[in-house]
Amino acid sequence: MKRLMFFLMILAGLTYFSSCTEKYKKEIEHLTYTADSLKAVGESKDAFAMEYVRSFNAIQANLDSIKQMEKIISDQTDNPETRKANEDNINRDIDAIYQLLLKNKQIVDRLKSQLNTSGRKNSELEQMITNLSEQIRTKDLELMELKADLSRKNLQIQDLEANLEAMEELSRQRAAEIEDKINELNTVYYITGTKKKLEEQGIITSEGGLLGIGKTQKVAHNPDLSLFTQADLRKISALPVFSKKAQLITIHPTESYEFMQGSEKQIDSLKIIHPDDFWSSSKFLVLMID
Repeated sequence: MKRLMFFLMILAGLTYFSSCTEKYKKEIEHLTYTADSLKAVGESKDAFAMEYVRSFNAIQANLDSIKQMEKIISDQTDNPETRKANEDNINRDIDAIYQLLLKNKQIVDRLKSQLNTSGRKNSELEQMITNLSEQIRTKDLELMELKADLSRKNLQIQDLEANLEAMEELSRQRAAEIEDKINELNTVYYITGTKKKLEEQGIITSEGGLLGIGKTQKVAHNPDLSLFTQADLRKISALPVFSKKAQLITIHPTESYEFMQGSEKQIDSLKIIHPDDFWSSSKFLVLMID
């Protein structure tokens, strides 16, 4: 753990905006050597510490990339004659910098959560995380100033008002939209009942046959969805039946499910063996029992 503290002290003193390129490279090399040494000696002994090492390395790599992009932007805007031609590239670089800052913020947030839930109290790690958060906040402000400066140079900089906080909110919204879409794709509906009850509810209709004999049951057109139970196909593996007879009215591959027999020749449940196959033809399940 002492070696970890030594590493953290080195990392705390490292700033990506160093004016001396050679000194910066040497610090990166030393940081990498220290991390490698920690990995060789302590990974098997302290996975918690190594997770912090990997996270700090990832943050530092992102800061290094940001430094390089800032230099590229500076080179592209130095010459007034070519400045306008580089406008699209500058916008892309600024957006890339924001994405890297956002990744760093997410890593820092994860480190905070891990430290809080680990039950470990470590003032050095807490201070390191605080310093990293401050670096990210400072860089966010610097980028806003940079965008304003570029705008004063008659460059059309996209979303001049945007900052890291706004991008983080946008990222959360996109993640929520993706999660909602995934949940929607995995939402299924099922209902169980006797033939009489299902017909009364307008869930099924009887068709075909002669003089009332040999009719088959089919799902009615536009049944009342509120009568069904909503479920997540990833979490539902079986349905209770408790009936001597059971029949699936909706179409499901026969190899994807099995009726489980219980005592006294009764069907206890419908077991869904392969959920993806079972729900591939229909997201609705209508189970008719006696």
